[in-house]
Amino acid sequence: MKNLLALLLASCLCAPSAFAGVAEDRVGDFALLDQTGTFHQLSYYGDHDYLVLAAHVIGDADAAAAARAVQAAAEAQPNVVAFLINAADGRAALSGQADLGLPVLVDEAQLATRALGLTRAGETVVLKADTLEVLYRGPAQALGDVLAGSAAQQASSLSGQALPLRTMPEDVSYSADVVPILERNCVSCHYEGGIGSWPMNSHAMVRGWSPMMREVLMTRRMPPGQVDPHVGKPLLEVSGLTTDEQRTLLSWIDAGAPMDGDADPLAALEIKHTQFSLGEPDLVFRVAPQEIPATGVLDYRYVPVQLDLAEDVWVRAMEFVPGDRQVLHHVIAYVSSPADRSVRGRETGAAQGDSVGGFAPGRNPDQFRDDSGRLLRKGSNLLLQMHYTTSGRATVDETLVGLYLHDAPPKYVMSGGVAGTRRFLVPPHAKEYKLQGEQLIERDAYLYGLAPHMHSRGKYMRYTAHYPDGTSEVLLSVPKYDFNWQFSYDLAEPLFLPAGSRIVADGAMDNSSRNPGNPNPDVPVHFGLQTKHEMFFGFTTLRYVGDTPEKIADSKPRSSEAAGR
Repeated sequence: MKNLLALLLASCLCAPSAFAGVAEDRVGDFALLDQTGTFHQLSYYGDHDYLVLAAHVIGDADAAAAARAVQAAAEAQPNVVAFLINAADGRAALSGQADLGLPVLVDEAQLATRALGLTRAGETVVLKADTLEVLYRGPAQALGDVLAGSAAQQASSLSGQALPLRTMPEDVSYSADVVPILERNCVSCHYEGGIGSWPMNSHAMVRGWSPMMREVLMTRRMPPGQVDPHVGKPLLEVSGLTTDEQRTLLSWIDAGAPMDGDADPLAALEIKHTQFSLGEPDLVFRVAPQEIPATGVLDYRYVPVQLDLAEDVWVRAMEFVPGDRQVLHHVIAYVSSPADRSVRGRETGAAQGDSVGGFAPGRNPDQFRDDSGRLLRKGSNLLLQMHYTTSGRATVDETLVGLYLHDAPPKYVMSGGVAGTRRFLVPPHAKEYKLQGEQLIERDAYLYGLAPHMHSRGKYMRYTAHYPDGTSEVLLSVPKYDFNWQFSYDLAEPLFLPAGSRIVADGAMDNSSRNPGNPNPDVPVHFGLQTKHEMFFGFTTLRYVGDTPEKIADSKPRSSEAAGR
């Protein structure tokens, strides 16, 4: 079969009107979830030659014909990636459809459909994959004729039903509409000295960054930590904008990001940022200064923190404040009990006890809900596993540890677990190397939180609970894992897990050159502690029925050396 571009150009000579604007039209990058919750971003497929997309509507004959034509194009040529895109029916309706043969991008906000210029069911767009230049926009019949070599018979007009596209918001007010969205979703990170890359502290600043805002909204990079909202258990906090918020912001940006009125309400916002986001801790400890060189790969450091506890205490929350966020990758706090006498183990981290808390970019501070906590015995200390990455400049990190204590023993004891695996070898250039880990719940328990953890090749992760009666349900799906934002997700209500339940984490690694965070797609990747290696852990936070403070306090403490084996 001839090259698709050559055929399209030949067809253009037969029907010039069908290819109007070919040399000038270009589409901005965007990302959507398909009907199964899989993440797709146009630019990811830039290693192909062509992207073909057709407007889909359930029950429309022209849309069905377009789907068949587009699927045939993709099957005939391996350099073609094909999608349907649906801005009409919604995820729930599409999930109930029989196999459509192609991924259906669900465009609930209708922004991607507008960007593609689609107006009728069955209308087809062909893009040059590496530049997203529009090579063809027209009826599905034309694409079929082109690929069949009979371009002269192509249809000259669109016959599918008009897509039910909502009118974009008009006359969006910066003061009344935009600033409240930014205040709810953005400024908690985007302030002077915050984790956000630039401060949203004035209209001038936001307007200057508005092209970048448009890009990260269309590609779902911001807000970070987005989950699939159509599956899983309800969460305490859900990152992401509503479809109306997306449409409002994009309409305002496309109008030139104008300001209304003389006063700037964004500049007038009083954002109170305390050193510790949970308020003043009961106990604060400063970690010994850690000198970080400008370059190089750094081994994990195991840094002891002496607590000098005169009595047993129950921790209700723990928060870390990095001295230098640019170099501190993560912290895991282990309890070094009084029973541990292994000096070598304390210094090397070989003798690690139970984990009681941690830090990673984007992760919320550890808070133990429902009058629960973790026990720190008299004489215990913390052993911090600290992972640093170099930033191109030498620096000194002095991280703070804040402990929030119960005044009296709590009602419940909180614990942790993991559904993960260390046994894998990801081949070079693998775009989707699937992995699975499992945690067996041996006693009745309540699940409180989930925290996926992978390194720079992590692609996605989904948690599923499998119950002893044979039923199962999806608990959480993170379709686009981001190594730079390692969120923990707290369930709105704790989930009862009867003994014998299994928590299964399914995910994948992307070791290809299409992964912009991949340090080297030419080498296989195995489990390891450094960022150049990989991890696949689906962490859980839960409490076991029957674990009471009295029972735990009266039990003999394990030595951290024994716990580490």
